[in-house]
Parts: sequence; structure tokens; C-alpha cells
Amino acid sequence: MNTLDASPGTRRRGVLDWIEWLGNKLPEPALLFALLAFLVVLLSALGSALEWQVQPVKPVLETQAVVQADGSTLQQPVLDANGRPVLDLVASGTPIQPRSLLTADGIYWMLSSALRNFAQMPAMPLIFVAMLGIGLAEKFGFFSALMRSLALLTPKRLLTPAVVMLGATASVASDAGYIILPPLAAALYLAVGRHPVAGMAAAFAGVAGGFGAGFFPNGSDGVLTGFAQDAARVIDPGYTVSILHNYFFKVASVFTVMAAGWFVTDVIVEPRLERQHPGDKVGAADDTAASMALSPKERRGLKMALAAVVVGLGLLATAVLVPGMPLHGDGKPTLPNGRALTQTAVQVLPAGADAPTDAVVLATEPLTVIAEGAPRLVESPGPRWSHVIVPVIVILFLLPGLAYGVATGTLRGQQDLADALNHGIRSIVPVLVMLFFLAQFVAYMGYSGLDRMLAYAGGSLLFNADMPIPLLVVAFVLVVVFGDFAMSGMLSKFGVLAPIFIPMFMIVGMSPELTTAAYRIGDSVVNIVTPLNSYLLIILAVFQKYRPKAGLGTLIALMVPYSIVIGLVWTAMLVAWVLIGAPLGPESPLYYVPGG
Repeated sequence: MNTLDASPGTRRRGVLDWIEWLGNKLPEPALLFALLAFLVVLLSALGSALEWQVQPVKPVLETQAVVQADGSTLQQPVLDANGRPVLDLVASGTPIQPRSLLTADGIYWMLSSALRNFAQMPAMPLIFVAMLGIGLAEKFGFFSALMRSLALLTPKRLLTPAVVMLGATASVASDAGYIILPPLAAALYLAVGRHPVAGMAAAFAGVAGGFGAGFFPNGSDGVLTGFAQDAARVIDPGYTVSILHNYFFKVASVFTVMAAGWFVTDVIVEPRLERQHPGDKVGAADDTAASMALSPKERRGLKMALAAVVVGLGLLATAVLVPGMPLHGDGKPTLPNGRALTQTAVQVLPAGADAPTDAVVLATEPLTVIAEGAPRLVESPGPRWSHVIVPVIVILFLLPGLAYGVATGTLRGQQDLADALNHGIRSIVPVLVMLFFLAQFVAYMGYSGLDRMLAYAGGSLLFNADMPIPLLVVAFVLVVVFGDFAMSGMLSKFGVLAPIFIPMFMIVGMSPELTTAAYRIGDSVVNIVTPLNSYLLIILAVFQKYRPKAGLGTLIALMVPYSIVIGLVWTAMLVAWVLIGAPLGPESPLYYVPGG
């Protein structure tokens, strides 16, 4: 069997073995971002010493004068052949030069801002709060029972699409999809006379290959939202990304992944297994399907949990749609004292310095601090429901989780409740560690100006190349695919790519929401075959139950058709989505229009 830590020089190896070996040489995500932050420090000093500079640019709408019926003229946007506004790229301000972090002021800023950088990461509250509800529902067994029930009730002819669809929606249940669904699917296939390895492969393809799809928002959505919004504000300081920014696309992607996985399993993988490895089905006495059956207590708990979901959705609809209810109409989040959070650019002067007569002076001792420009709202006004999405997600997972726990007896007292709430938070501790160093990396990029320099330089090149946006989407999917073989982890990889590509693409009119959708595809389809996926070993253990001599290379070779077909079909779906012009989620456009 191939091992994860072997050197490629120990024996003759193929491309996948080399990728596996090189990938294992990369640092852990937290250490990687610490090293990237250190690299930014060095580059800022080098760029300052060499006087690097980049001319800022901004996209502006191209307009034309249209004569009205009364003889007056009105400036209207020029539209291209597809009916979209035409953008021009114009110089904006003076050239940017990097600000060194290896100065007295730079070092002071790094030390004084470290905690603030971490605390103000948009992903922090989103993932932390969302995992309270998701973790509780997982801890009490609701997700496990739901997946087992749906799989066991599915007719034989619909087993493959049901298994792949369950996998594609399992990301909301954290690791449960990897752990529960592949062995269950293998057992179910064997029980109905089909090849068990095909069932395992279909389930793994759904869970890993459909990780970016799903019917429900999850913790990863919160992190991606925060990264995307931070990156977008390099170009547009007021840009806001919702946690539901890809929701319509995610839901549609479930059916796309299901169809592609169904085709590969029933047309390519299972017939090949039946021809070449019929022995996998012989003598594999297996009681997994029986052990996965729901007990009467679990069935009662599932009914109560689903009833709680219906009640919760009904209350939510009432609160949003009925006039006078809490979530009906528009609103503006405020602090307890009625004030609103704002951000203001400032100029710091020596104490006693003369400030302009019309300046807003924020402090006079020990330094003079004056405001530059108007303050900007941190949270914009909008529909009330859009401001409470994360708390609503928590409640809609807490309700069925609590109902299931009470009905099955897994919730017996306050200690069980506390343990369940802690369960979800414990699972994201590695993410929080990574976020601390990622926050420093992102903040250092912003302080030094390297983020804007990279965005303006790259964006100008893309604009001058005049590539159509569908082609940019395909190109970015390929960038993510190749990057996934060198760096594992959906969140850590997006933390590196988002600050670079989102501002670049915004300059040529591609929205952050569309960039994130393309990222989901590239990241998900490689999960199926990359040796850097730690869950590959769990799937290998299931595989070896039916074929004891199977190795990691055997498993990867089995899954390659899924990766290729799902990748091609899913990318084609997104390109078609762009050509149709449908929004990716509520108030989530495909294109970025300045001032739109």
C-alpha cells in the first residue's frame, strides 16, 4: 500500500506519488500563513527600498448622451452586445508605493494591531455562531439519523442519485458525511446485489466532489463570505457580501453533481468493477446495513426533529412576510445606545499641530488626530431578514437538534446541552488558529499596500487582455484545481487566493460572488483525488474491507473519472449560468458595476 510519508526516491513512482510527496512537504495551514505574513514584511521593505510603484486605476461606466423627446440630453450607460454596461479603466490618484513594515512605525503597528486584526476578521463571528447550532444537531445524532433514514428508504434504481445527492448536501454536517455515508452506501449496494465499491465511490464523490454544493448554508460559507468581503473592499470599501451569496448556485449544483456522479457510477465505474473485480462481492458478510438501521427511538426523534424544522420555517416566514413582525421591511443594525458603527480615515499629527479650520478633530492629546473624509457605515441598511441570517441558521439547526435529543434521550440535562454546544466549537479550533495568522497576513498586505498594487497591476493586465468573463471563470477554476494539488484545505487556500483574484476580477467587471462560485468548483472536484485530502485514508479503510490489497493509488485511480466528469459538467453549468445572467443568490450579482 502507498504511504503518505514515503519519499519519492525510495522506489519508482508516478505523477500522483510525486504530488503526494511534495504536498506533504508544505507547512501546516497556520504555519503557512505565518510564513506568508513574514514574506509580506520582507517584500514591503524591499519594495520600499527599490521604490516600486503601481498606478491605481478604477473601472468607470462608459456613457453616451441620449437626446430626450423634449430636446434635453441624458447620459446613459453604453451597453455591449450582451446588454451589459461597458466599463473603461481610468487612472485614479497618484501611484502607490509599498509602505515598509520594517520601520519603527511598521513594527509598532504590527504589534499594536495583532489582536484587532484577529477580532475583526468577518469570518470569526460567522463561523463561531453558526457552529453552535450545527454542532449541537450533529452531537445529538440528528444528521446521522437523517442521512441513514434517507439512504435506507431509497428504491434500488434510485440508489446512486440518492447517495450522491446525500453526499453533496452532507457538508452541513461537518465530518459526518465522510464517516457515515461511504460505508453505509457500500453496505446498501451489497444488500441489493450491486457492487459495494461502486456505492462507496458514489458516496465519496458526492461528499468530497460536491462539497461546494448544498441545500443549506454551513460554517464554510461564513468563512468564504468574510474572505470575499475583505478582498472586495480593496476595490470598493462599501462592498458587502452576504452569507447566502452563492445560495441559488449551491442548490442547483446539488443536482448537477448528482447527475454527473450518477452517470459516472452507473455507466463507467460499476460496469468496470463488475468486469474486473467481481470478487469484491464474494464472502463479504456485512452487517453494516443492519447496524445502520434506525431504532424506534431514532425514528421517533427524527419525526419530532422534522416537525420542529417545519415549525421553525413557518415562524420565519411569518416574521418576514407579515407587516409589523420583527423581520418585515427594512432596517439598520445599531449598537445598544442607538449609535451605528462607522469607519473613518484619519490623519495623525504631532500634539499641538494646527488643524484645518473645517477639520473634524478626534483627539488632541498626546497626538492630534483629525478625520479625513466622511465616515462609512460598517453595516449598511437593508431588508431586516438579511441582517439576521446567521442567527436564523443557528435557530433552524438548534430546533431539530434539541427535539431529536429530547426524543432519543441523548439530551438528558444541562450538561448534555453544554457539551453539545461545545462540540461544534471544538471542531473549529484548528480553523480559529489558522484564522489568527491569516488575519495578520491579510492586514499586513493592506498596511503595506501590496494588496492594492497587486490588484491594480493584475487587473490592468486582465482588462487589456479583454478576456470574456466566461473564459475568466474557466481559467480561475483551473487555477484552483492546480493549486489544490499543492495546498489542501478549502478555507486556507481561499484565504491565499481571494485577496489576489477578487480585486483583479472586480476591475474587469466580475463580481466577488462569481469568483467564489468558480472557486467552489475547482476546490471540490479535486477533493476526490488529491492525496492531501486527509479523509482519503478513511475511505481507503472502507475500500480495503472489500478489497484488502487496495492501496491509495488504487483508490485515486477509481475516483479520477468522477473528478474529471464532475469538473467538466459543473464548470459548464457555471458558464451557462453566466450566459443566462441569473443571480447566484439573494442580491448576489454576476457582474461588478461601480456604484451599482
